[in-house]
Amino acid sequence: MDTPPKDRIEVILMADQADPAHLWIQSTAAQARRMEFNKETSVRILGGAAAVFLLSLYLIPAKTVILLLLSLIILFPLKLIGMAGFSRGR
Repeated sequence: MDTPPKDRIEVILMADQADPAHLWIQSTAAQARRMEFNKETSVRILGGAAAVFLLSLYLIPAKTVILLLLSLIILFPLKLIGMAGFSRGR
């Protein structure tokens, strides 16, 4: 489980459930914010993201795969040095 930094942008999915998912990335104090979504909104966000991903994979597969690989190239090092991460629970 990752330890989030003091100043971060944090998204909490399933905030009203017993074991919410916290996604965060380090930021400056001026940009730090916390966004909480209940179960209904979280399901809509995840379902919408999955639908957009599948639609983009169907319509423009090569560009979608390249964007996915670029996002992995950016997020993986951030995860390694602790600037981005996720955790479960309170």
